[in-house]
Amino acid sequence: MKRDFRITDNECLFEAAQHAEAVLPFFCWEHDVLNEGDYSSFHLQAQWEGLTGVCQSLRSRGVESRVVFGEIVGQLDLLFKLFPFDVLYSHQETGNLVTFKRDQNVQKWCRERNVKWVEMNPSSVMRGGDADRRRLKLRQADYRKQEPLPIPDFSHLEPLAPGVANQPPSWKEVITVVPKFKGQPLNPSLTKVNEKSAHATLSSFLHERGIGYSGGISSPNTAFVHGSRLSSHLAWGTISLRTVFAHLDQRRLEVKDCQDRSLWLRSLRAFESRLFWRDHFIQRLEAFPVMEKKPLNSAYADLKYEDDPEILNAWIQGRTGYPMVDACMRCLQDNGFLNFRMRAMVVSFACYGLHLSWRTIHEPLARLFHDYEPGIHLSQLQMQAGVIGFNAIRVYSPTKQFLDHDPNGVFVHRWVKELKGRTPAEIAHADEIPLDGYIPKVINLKDRAKEMKSRVYEIRKSATGKKITGDVLKKHGSRRSTAAGKKKTKKSTEGQMTFFKTL
Repeated sequence: MKRDFRITDNECLFEAAQHAEAVLPFFCWEHDVLNEGDYSSFHLQAQWEGLTGVCQSLRSRGVESRVVFGEIVGQLDLLFKLFPFDVLYSHQETGNLVTFKRDQNVQKWCRERNVKWVEMNPSSVMRGGDADRRRLKLRQADYRKQEPLPIPDFSHLEPLAPGVANQPPSWKEVITVVPKFKGQPLNPSLTKVNEKSAHATLSSFLHERGIGYSGGISSPNTAFVHGSRLSSHLAWGTISLRTVFAHLDQRRLEVKDCQDRSLWLRSLRAFESRLFWRDHFIQRLEAFPVMEKKPLNSAYADLKYEDDPEILNAWIQGRTGYPMVDACMRCLQDNGFLNFRMRAMVVSFACYGLHLSWRTIHEPLARLFHDYEPGIHLSQLQMQAGVIGFNAIRVYSPTKQFLDHDPNGVFVHRWVKELKGRTPAEIAHADEIPLDGYIPKVINLKDRAKEMKSRVYEIRKSATGKKITGDVLKKHGSRRSTAAGKKKTKKSTEGQMTFFKTL
């Protein structure tokens, strides 16, 4: 098991149960993964909850599991001695360089022991492919629109020998084994990650909360309710993308006869468009595995940043002197969730205002995202930093975001306690007129952003920049088709992602 803590629409479990005489779900808490810089207690809790949930579901159906700690190849060796097996099933994962190397080691281990390794693809991401090859594949068959698999029938499976299976560890056992998290309590503010919660969240969104999705996900005040809140479940695999699409299609048929038909259909269309974009961004990391170290567009490899550690810490802790930025960062510190527009703003502020490299903020921000998905995270960091090359450069104004999406100061008052008694007008101008009890601004955003934009544009306008950007756009960009006979009414955005126009 990897990031696939579910029994519904789990192709690995389904295929194993159909073709094997005995099945052993196996999970390894890998020290290399746990100790990586992008891994936090938020992720540990999500994986522990997901793992515990799926092991309980399996056990209630007569299937025991094996959960271990250590290095994956060594643990596979030990398991192979206890339980010689012919086939290893797992879902394809597009992760960081550590998991990429892990998969290479597993592949080598399987080859040396004549074990067949079957990797199931739980998405439309194409192993080893780029955007063009993925588009060709989708024209032939889109995985996301296929019928989800049912819960497998395990009744015919043979029992395992004593000593092969074990019980999943308690939270106390997990944090004891991993020194990095010693003494870490469970965080009640985090989204509960298990299959039951995932399906309940999907149901409440499609039948209640989702009516306000269109127009309701830009503000951090409404996004917590009208957003799907499925991102953590999709990231950790407690629900499949295929299942979400199936329920979405069913709901679209149901709302055609309801009173709020137009509101629902608009919101469901907006939600679906974002689901489609999800795999597109993950495909970039699949095609360019070193994306966490290098920009997708090599023209920006030497873009200069200051990377001041004190400034970085002020940003992470939410102590920059810009209320909307500070509120967002403190919110993340508490519960690991933020809506997309605010995520874009804090990254834009860090790169253009604080002159922090996207590489520098990658791991600290990843640790704060409960729904951390490496492919999406790295794509968005580089896009907001302006180093992809073909997307519009956006420098979000924290003041404008406050006035547009938190005009009464509800969000800022909740997360920046020292501003609780301040009026919205005072908060809006806190970067210009210092407020007693609140940290002065650490930089002048207008001047600093102008300077960084100048550096980015210099590369973008250069002959080398244009040449490399053209190659990157061809390999990793999106394509929008125009219906035959239909005239374009707007100037082409030359690959600009429509995803960002609708947020």
